[in-house]
Amino acid sequence: MNPYRILVVDDEEDLCEILQFNLETEGYLVDVAYSAEEALKLDLSKYKLLLLDVMMGEISGFKMARMLRENPKYARIPVIFLTAKDTENDRLTGFNIGADDYISKPFSIREVLARVKAVMRRTAVAEAQPEEEKLLE
Repeated sequence: MNPYRILVVDDEEDLCEILQFNLETEGYLVDVAYSAEEALKLDLSKYKLLLLDVMMGEISGFKMARMLRENPKYARIPVIFLTAKDTENDRLTGFNIGADDYISKPFSIREVLARVKAVMRRTAVAEAQPEEEKLLE
């Protein structure tokens, strides 16, 4: 069983349901928020990954990610954008904000799962490095 908790933030309920089902099938613990405002009311520090839509209500996914990157408590939480905004400028904006990956809609759920696993692997390696460095001292 996978101990990682993921937050899906998207205003499309059907898409959230599909993502939640497939991620839970892979063993992840998944919560859903249907807006950035709803997500920002949660204790985000318990999540190992955020899947964010860009185009949502008052606070866009870009704005939410920017807010997270500016907050030391949440700055290191990996973010993958899942969005219909697929121009080169959109992708570059996402990466410049600090996205760990950017997936354009429509997408293959298998590809999303593979990218989630890849980000989780990189995060686990990055988190383990300080411990390894301590052991070498």
